[in-house]
Amino acid sequence: MFTFAKWLINAFPRAPKKSGVLMAVYFWWLDYFTPAGRAFASLFLLAMFAGAVPGFWAAWIFGGLDFLLFLGLVFSLFVTAKRSKIAVETVSVNRVREGETATVTAYVAVRSTIDCVTLGANRLPPSLTGIESDREKIRKGEPPRKMECHVRTTRRGSFMLTKVSANVPEIMGLLRWPYGFNGSVELLVYPRALKVQDFPFLTQGPSGMAFAPFLMPSLTRGMNFVGVREYREGDSLRDLHHKAFARYGKPFTKEFEVERGAGVILLLDTATPGFKSRQYLEHAIRIVAAVGEWLLEREILGRFFIDSEEIALSGGSESRKNLLDALARIPPASLAHGKQPSPWTPAARPMDPVLRVGLYEGEDSFVNKQIVVGTSIESSRDSLLVISPADCEKLESGTVVL
Repeated sequence: MFTFAKWLINAFPRAPKKSGVLMAVYFWWLDYFTPAGRAFASLFLLAMFAGAVPGFWAAWIFGGLDFLLFLGLVFSLFVTAKRSKIAVETVSVNRVREGETATVTAYVAVRSTIDCVTLGANRLPPSLTGIESDREKIRKGEPPRKMECHVRTTRRGSFMLTKVSANVPEIMGLLRWPYGFNGSVELLVYPRALKVQDFPFLTQGPSGMAFAPFLMPSLTRGMNFVGVREYREGDSLRDLHHKAFARYGKPFTKEFEVERGAGVILLLDTATPGFKSRQYLEHAIRIVAAVGEWLLEREILGRFFIDSEEIALSGGSESRKNLLDALARIPPASLAHGKQPSPWTPAARPMDPVLRVGLYEGEDSFVNKQIVVGTSIESSRDSLLVISPADCEKLESGTVVL
């Protein structure tokens, strides 16, 4: 119940899709006022309301002085800060897991000496929080200065940072002038990190016979020796490389050419047939990320699908990046409209075993095994694994045994 209430609260949008007048004023307030300036402006408004109290004349005196101060600040903003010549170049941001802090890197070039400049990311979605960089001084003639600010994340997703700017405060430190980057950069927030410790479900029962050869390469290996790698659970003891074991003090395994097909096919079904099932979509995405990385670590992930769209796996370390990038770009479950189930229609008939992860039990003849996140399914079949809401909470610990 707590999980459902938390998802329901997070599902409500907190920012309009189209910026109106009020949002434009709010953005102007954040862009051109420093925290100290916002405090002074708020005190001015408070003094105006306090002045409405009969006989409380002191509030009007404070409000008048504060108003005169801001007239001088606005003048100094356009006279001093606007004359500065600053260019923000080559903005980039690293990929992070949900809950981690991303680093935005930019190169700031100046034509005149700037005594105080900070880098910040503004106008962010509600699930992101910007943290400005420390103040720096950039002298005229020096090469572009590398500056970094940070963005704190709370949810998975793909976010466009459209307002990365170098901020120059005026002399009083209450107002500032933002010099924005001419463009945008995409911030990809990966699903929360889960690690598969053991995966007996994959080879369990008759339906697991199709997956067994991929996890026991000694049964289908070739004769050509390829190299040596670290020992992994399930490797045959007869393939241990004793010389490497004696030299490094930990087990290593001989690696041979494996005569087999492309590999295991991983399928994520993002359909949310019921209102209550939509809260489990993020859990299903995290499970797919953990299982996908587990398969990639063993080099047995052949193809990856999100619904009927195949995600290209480049091979090597790029495959993990392609998989997590695709998972990060999946839109969150909609509060008002659910995605209805549809048949899985890959462009080519799958020739290798298929592992499906979804929110309901599918009836596709191509699928060999299924992992379903839900509560209303009861089955003793060896091809179906149902993960309940209580199990989803346990998965947050970071280690998964499926």
